[in-house]
Amino acid sequence: MSVNILSFRVYQILLEYSDGDHALPMGELLRLLRTKYGLRCDRRSVYAALDRLRVIGCHIPEYQDDGEGYRLLSRSLEPSEVRLLSDAVSAFPGISQRQCERLLEKLRRGLSRWQRERCRPLVTGAPWRGLNQETFLSVEVLEEAVSRRCQVEFQYMEYGMDKRLHPRRERPYRVSPYDLCFTNGNYYLLCRYQGAKDISHYRVDRIRSPVLLENQSAEPLPPGLDLERYVRERVYPFPGEAVRAVLRCEGDLLSDVLDRFGTEAQLRDNGDGTFDATVFTGAAGLKFWALQYAAACQVLEPVSLRQEIGGALRTGWEKYEATPESVDDAGQNKRT
Repeated sequence: MSVNILSFRVYQILLEYSDGDHALPMGELLRLLRTKYGLRCDRRSVYAALDRLRVIGCHIPEYQDDGEGYRLLSRSLEPSEVRLLSDAVSAFPGISQRQCERLLEKLRRGLSRWQRERCRPLVTGAPWRGLNQETFLSVEVLEEAVSRRCQVEFQYMEYGMDKRLHPRRERPYRVSPYDLCFTNGNYYLLCRYQGAKDISHYRVDRIRSPVLLENQSAEPLPPGLDLERYVRERVYPFPGEAVRAVLRCEGDLLSDVLDRFGTEAQLRDNGDGTFDATVFTGAAGLKFWALQYAAACQVLEPVSLRQEIGGALRTGWEKYEATPESVDDAGQNKRT
């Protein structure tokens, strides 16, 4: 029997059947080696295997130090780290249910059976699950395209009334990819069309059949564009230049403002229960954000954006003021 095989099997058993609260006596370790892997060996061989595992960095206390048996105390990921990553996977909607379950299984593989029982996924997971089974493949191809600085082609999908994904257009998209980012609960590809000025954003879970164009070099980023700052300055992944904006907000909106715009936002207490926040962000995304907080926040500057938001609010108010046609009436009208 190979010495390396025995050491590996001992490691596998300790990984599965021991942890900080559970130790394996030598007799149980020998029994598991025999019943699980068909390995019949003596205690001295197992002692030698344990010593080899300690030499390569495995934290396995000596029996005389432990008093109960042998246990593996070092793992690639601690239970708290696996729990945090598992919760993130469970809450991420951009992968299918099957992909989610497989990824959770891989994360928990390095825990003992008792630790796995305590590491349950979030009670409330994602509100929906993506239907695209190619998400992981897309990530691999896009990452390779970014690292090799070549263009990439793909189909971009969107939902139809049948609740299924359909290509947005027949002709594939061809772009120069720059990086991937995670924002607002979704994974995006940052890219640019040939000769275009603005950066485009495409959700990775909507990308299908990506193809690496090895002979087509990606266009370089526009001079002076810092991708990290570009992403940080945008409330939502909308294209366009960042603008300096001044927001007047109710006091209880402070945490929301700092959560969204970061601690780089400049604050001024107005002394009347409101504060002004100066931020640098994309105008289109700020408009979308400000409309959600219209009752507690107003955009003071730039004036053009303030007027645009005011127009959107007036249009919305007119629609809500009008007496809506009931669903039944609408259906009847269509039938007649």
